[in-house]
Amino acid sequence: MRDIALALILAVLVPFAVIHPWTGVLSWAWVSLMSPHRMTYGFMWSAPVAMITGIATLVGLLVSRDPKHLPKAAPLVWLGLFSVWITFTLPFAIVDSSANFEQLDKVLKIYLFTFITVYVIWTRRQVDYLIAVACFSVAFFGIKGGIFTISTGGGFRVRGEGGFIAGNNEIALALIMIIPLIYYFVLVAPNKWAKRVLWVAMALCVVAAIGTQSRGGMLGVVGMAAMFIARAPHKMRNIVTLMVVGGFILAFMPDSWWARMGTIDEFREDESAMGRINAWILAWNVATTYPLGGGFYLEHASVFDRFAPNPEFIAVAHSIYFQVLGQQGFFGLFLYLGIWLSTWRTLRWIARHSANPADQLLARMIEISLAGYAVGGAFLNLAYFDGPYYLMAAAVIIRYKLLKNDPQVAAKAAATTLSRGVPAATTRAHKI
Repeated sequence: MRDIALALILAVLVPFAVIHPWTGVLSWAWVSLMSPHRMTYGFMWSAPVAMITGIATLVGLLVSRDPKHLPKAAPLVWLGLFSVWITFTLPFAIVDSSANFEQLDKVLKIYLFTFITVYVIWTRRQVDYLIAVACFSVAFFGIKGGIFTISTGGGFRVRGEGGFIAGNNEIALALIMIIPLIYYFVLVAPNKWAKRVLWVAMALCVVAAIGTQSRGGMLGVVGMAAMFIARAPHKMRNIVTLMVVGGFILAFMPDSWWARMGTIDEFREDESAMGRINAWILAWNVATTYPLGGGFYLEHASVFDRFAPNPEFIAVAHSIYFQVLGQQGFFGLFLYLGIWLSTWRTLRWIARHSANPADQLLARMIEISLAGYAVGGAFLNLAYFDGPYYLMAAAVIIRYKLLKNDPQVAAKAAATTLSRGVPAATTRAHKI
């Protein structure tokens, strides 16, 4: 039954993707984040669902008359340079394996659709649709996982399904990222019943994130919560709410959860934590030996024999920063960080200059989401997870496509510049 239902849904979505490519982008986001085909049990389980939606969207780019434009946005420039760099460095990978080519193919598809997302989305409502699809594709697992955690007393770990977020650590970070996005929809929801449903969904996602028993995820929660208090409206109310809800959830968790969290400050005695440090040292050693990086596939015995303090403990980097450092070298890490620094500056610009309160709110919530990614990602191997790239695309669309020529925005930017004592004529508000 699930297979038939998914096949029927795709039969509806594919023609829409051809007619209106922006709907194809939403379909791609749904398939890539939620992996609905991995929740079937028959012919759709191995079906090329992503390829079908991707091809339909690409055809739509050629035949659709919808407006299309790719702005000269700083985050896209950094992303383009990073895409060129990871392609250029591939032939110099230190391990000759098809895994390098497979990962490059996967990453470049994600980056291609990031550019396509910005290319085809034009309206503010479409931006909200994009955020909603990205948010609730992950929230599905949070709602289910929250109910599971409550019903089992928190005695088992919550996990994801397929794709990047199949493991407990990965789904923890994804849930942390969407919590502030759900809060955005709570504040802009049109009626009280929608708000109540969203509050429940957000609470269940918080419970599920804690129920993953991910230590990296818990650190991400701390980073996200700190930024939430700093950037969200109603600071005092948020502080009290976080303390009450957090205290209630933590009091509910079993001894096994507390025992696992207690190993965060005992990393020298924890095998998993020491494995991370072993992989981080390996990444540093590879980058200092090979300026172009070692390639996507470093989890090989020969690599660990040469560069790791403990060659017997072979593991992935478990850090977006060391992952990119080892794979792409210091220059690759510089480009990767440039993507997110320019995205942050774009979000801050929107929050300061947009005349639309919804824009300001969404920019702040994306900031909080990316703060969770930056902190939690320091302990997880998710450098190429596509979730953050949809948020980056949304920020670029709002600033460079929707606000660039808005007279109200121009007036507000000029007023802000004058208040700082800088001549307005020298300001270029449309660039970073």
